[in-house]
Amino acid sequence: MDPDIREDGLRKLREIRLRRGFSQADLSAVTGVAEFTISQIESGKRANPRPSTLRKLAQALEVEVADLFEDARPPLGPAPTSQQPTLDRELEEERRTAWESAVENARGLRENGQTHMTELLSLWRASRERQEEKDARREYRLEMADLLTQAHKAKTDLFRNLYWSSPEARRAKEEAKKAGASEVPNADWEEFLEADRFYYRLRWMLEDSELTVLTGDAAAAGEQATADEAAAEQVQAETTPHRVEELDIAA
Repeated sequence: MDPDIREDGLRKLREIRLRRGFSQADLSAVTGVAEFTISQIESGKRANPRPSTLRKLAQALEVEVADLFEDARPPLGPAPTSQQPTLDRELEEERRTAWESAVENARGLRENGQTHMTELLSLWRASRERQEEKDARREYRLEMADLLTQAHKAKTDLFRNLYWSSPEARRAKEEAKKAGASEVPNADWEEFLEADRFYYRLRWMLEDSELTVLTGDAAAAGEQATADEAAAEQVQAETTPHRVEELDIAA
């Protein structure tokens, strides 16, 4: 890659990140890319980031990968004044719809996710008690990993749209201010925190049961050992992948 193009791309990544209101830590939390890696990419110390890493960064920032490297079409530039009110309304509607969809998905997952995880753990334990081979429990572990991935994506989607805040949360904030409240809770932030707690509650259920959870690159590497490489890349591009493995306990 040409050094000049790379330097420009690195500057644009930082510029887009700041315009979206993300710190490096925020972007790391959303994408699963290590904060150190993001810092290295932006500073130019990592010359050739992995394509899957760039896809995750671009997806979180709501731009195309090419926008991180090209000056041809600024992704976040303002529209002409005559078009701005209409575009603002359309953008606000898109943001509201995205937030409501993320909330509905996260709440739906919480309704039966913990019960489903409990059932999977019960089946897994029964198999171990029968002293069956580890491979006999592989499907249970795959379902556990899929449930964790869904929970992680649910909280990530909430965080990604949290920056805009829903109309309901803004109204609640204004009403609390008018009532003279010293502290005003952010309903949207609480929605994200509940999804975050649910995700870690599922992880703790597994880790308390002699299972270990791998995420990110470690999980993706394991997936590529048992799945088609293109399929594994697709999983990684969509959200942080998870893998559940059994701890080897001495008899």
